Amino acid sequence: MALDRTSLRTDIGYLSRRRKAAAQPEPRPAAQTTATSPELGTSRPSPSGLTLGANRARSGGLTLDGRPAPTPSAKASVTPGPGPGPVPSPSERFFPAPDFGSVRELGEANPVVRLNARQSAIGSLLVTGVRSVAWEDQQLTAGAHHVDGHKAGTAVVTPGNRPLAGVQDAAGIVSLRHVRLLRRVLFVAGETPLTVGVFDGAAAAVAARNDAGLRSVLYVARVGALLELRAEFVAADASDAAIWAIFGFNMTIPLDQRVLRR
Repeated sequence: MALDRTSLRTDIGYLSRRRKAAAQPEPRPAAQTTATSPELGTSRPSPSGLTLGANRARSGGLTLDGRPAPTPSAKASVTPGPGPGPVPSPSERFFPAPDFGSVRELGEANPVVRLNARQSAIGSLLVTGVRSVAWEDQQLTAGAHHVDGHKAGTAVVTPGNRPLAGVQDAAGIVSLRHVRLLRRVLFVAGETPLTVGVFDGAAAAVAARNDAGLRSVLYVARVGALLELRAEFVAADASDAAIWAIFGFNMTIPLDQRVLRR
């Protein structure tokens, strides 16, 4: 007997499909809009969350813009203070002094001359007629050299392994290539006048004694990148050590090179 597979089976109950009744929504009470709803176009609801940059009067939560906006009158009253003045040029920082080479002889009438930037940085400063030379570098390392060969203090050596200042061929010499290492130099005159010269031929002389019989010394100081030369006078019978003490040169005790080589 053939089965009819297209007709519904009503004899088996669990094969029939059951449909669940849809849940009915609970009735909600009508909202009273007459007392709580705002009028349209009259006000805005206040936010209850985070508000960035909003007015305090409109925000009911946290406001990160704590400072009120300045009024136009407050902006107009704030005026910027005067800025820093112009930085003076290096030439304006020096007192007036003749250029080196414009004064032939330094003495009590014209004691000071100043080298320009080229004269202070090229070649060597050569001084003849000296009895001794004392120097001091930027680290306050001081030393001295006598024309007889006696030395005191500590020599200052440049990166080129040359002495920064000293005596060579009975003349005082300063290496100007490394002038930035130098703080000051003192040339003590012997029995002949001092003659100072630089690479471009500019020169000046200082008498060995002044009219009062005092011994001449040439004090050289570096100011910035320029060298200033000043003629000074001390007692004729003063020793080199006494002259160095007058100008505040304290000889630095040298270190034993054998210790440094270990």
